[in-house]
Amino acid sequence: AVCPTREVAVRFPIATVNGNGQLSFAEKGDFDRALDLGIFYLRAPDTLDLESARQFGRALLNPESPYRQIPQYGDFEGFIDLENNQQTKLALRRHHWCQHYPANVAQFGQGLDALGMAIMRAVLEASSIPAALWGQASGGYATGAGTAFLNFVHYDTRQPNPGLHPHTDYGFVTLLDVTAPGLQVEIDGVFIDVPILPRHLAVHFGEALRFITRYSQRCVSAVRHQVARQLSASPVRHGIVYFANPDLEGRLWQFDTTGVSRGDSSVEALFTELERNLTEYR
Repeated sequence: AVCPTREVAVRFPIATVNGNGQLSFAEKGDFDRALDLGIFYLRAPDTLDLESARQFGRALLNPESPYRQIPQYGDFEGFIDLENNQQTKLALRRHHWCQHYPANVAQFGQGLDALGMAIMRAVLEASSIPAALWGQASGGYATGAGTAFLNFVHYDTRQPNPGLHPHTDYGFVTLLDVTAPGLQVEIDGVFIDVPILPRHLAVHFGEALRFITRYSQRCVSAVRHQVARQLSASPVRHGIVYFANPDLEGRLWQFDTTGVSRGDSSVEALFTELERNLTEYR
C-alpha cells in the first residue's frame, strides 16, 4: 500500500565526526534514536568542499558536458536516465573516481569515504559484534575495502513522474547533500518531509546494514524514503549522493555478540531479492 504524506514536525538526531574519526551526537540517546529511525543529520566537516562538488554537479546539466559521455560500466555506472522517475544521474564506483572525476571531486569522494567508515564503525561498535569480524561481516567496507558510489543526481520537476519511488537503500550507509525540498522518510506509516539543514548531510541506513546487525545487540533500521514529485522555482533540482556498499561480488555475514555466525548471503543474492521486492512494489 502507498503510505500517506503529511507535514509533521519530527526531530532528527544531529551528529558530528571529529578529527579522530569518532561519531558523536548532540544529545544523549540520539544515537539509539538514529538507529531506530534509520536516519540522522551529520554536520559536514569544514574540510569537506561541498560547494565545488555542487558546482561540478550543476555543470552536468549542460548537454555538452564531457562528463555526460563517461562510458557505462554495467547497469550501475555512467550517465543514467532512470525510467518512471524524474531523475538522471552520473554514478561511479570508488575505483573509477580518479579515472573520470576531476581531482577535487575525487578528493571530495574520499572525504565522504572517511565519514562513511566512521559511521559504519560506530554502528558496528554499538552492535557489539566483535571488532575482529567487522571486515568479514561488512564485505570489506568497515576495514577500508568494499565499494562506494559517488552520484550526482538531477530531478527534472517538469516531468509528471514521481521524483523517486518509495524504497530502502540496498547498502550500508547513504550520505545525501540535501539542498532543496522533496526528500521524505516513512515514520510510523506516514511519509514525513526531511527539512533542509544547511551544512549538514542526511544519513540513511540501508538493508545490508540491517542484515548484518540482525542477530547483534543493536539491529539497525533501514529507512524507507522517497523523493516527492514537485514543481520548483528552478526546473531541475540537484543533489549529491554517496552510497557505502560491500564488495558487490562478495558476501555478508551475520554474527552475534559472541562472534558466532548466524547466517550469510552473497551480496548479489541479497540485492537481487531486494530488487525483486522493489519491482513487485511498483
